[in-house]
Amino acid sequence: MKPVGVRAVGIKKMEDDWSHIDYVDKVTGKFHRIYKFKNKPCKSVYLKSRFSEHLAGYALIEKDIRSALIWLRKIKDLVGDLDEKKEGAFSVARDRERYSIVKGLFVASLTFYGKGFSKCDGRPVKLERTQLDERFTEIHDIAMSYRHNFAAHSGAKRLEFASVALVIPAKVKYGKDLPMNLYTEINQPDLLWHGNGGEVGFIQLFEHVQTVVKGKIKWLTEKIYNEEVLPKGPAHFFK
Repeated sequence: MKPVGVRAVGIKKMEDDWSHIDYVDKVTGKFHRIYKFKNKPCKSVYLKSRFSEHLAGYALIEKDIRSALIWLRKIKDLVGDLDEKKEGAFSVARDRERYSIVKGLFVASLTFYGKGFSKCDGRPVKLERTQLDERFTEIHDIAMSYRHNFAAHSGAKRLEFASVALVIPAKVKYGKDLPMNLYTEINQPDLLWHGNGGEVGFIQLFEHVQTVVKGKIKWLTEKIYNEEVLPKGPAHFFK
């Protein structure tokens, strides 16, 4: 039976006979999950250890990278196959509604990617550049540069500009009433894409980092099982 006062937010089938369904209280926003084995309810307990905290931290990072990948792939859906475009092809996007969405997705993807390599409150772990395969370090540096200089704030690389222009007709007779106007010209990129010509690009980078994080999650999961849970036995945690 569904708990009173809450709404279901998702059901997920796990490996073999395991499944779970999530609930959120409509008033308090409190999260609650019910686990089942062979469709029968289970009981659960939260583990409190350094390894468990690290595992939870990497799970949050993996979720961020997963979201960032969804946004990058949506960008490709909106603007076409960017990897097939010629390198160095700059253009002005005329469809402002579409490219405002593209810009939002791009900024979000860079921001969430950068979170994984930044110290965050509530996360005891973060990724390091040295964990990446060498062929991904250059594109990683580019992604982080864009994150610092464009997505997070306007930095030293000045990827965005604004100027004020005084405009008058090209042919005028001075001394008479002169039509004039002030305009602000904003040069702010919607998208800074890498990965043309078969080179390693942002999507390949994010996929690589996701693989690194999943490796840490797998390693920590096995470590918790073998060093904390199995030696004590389940009865220790549910007493």
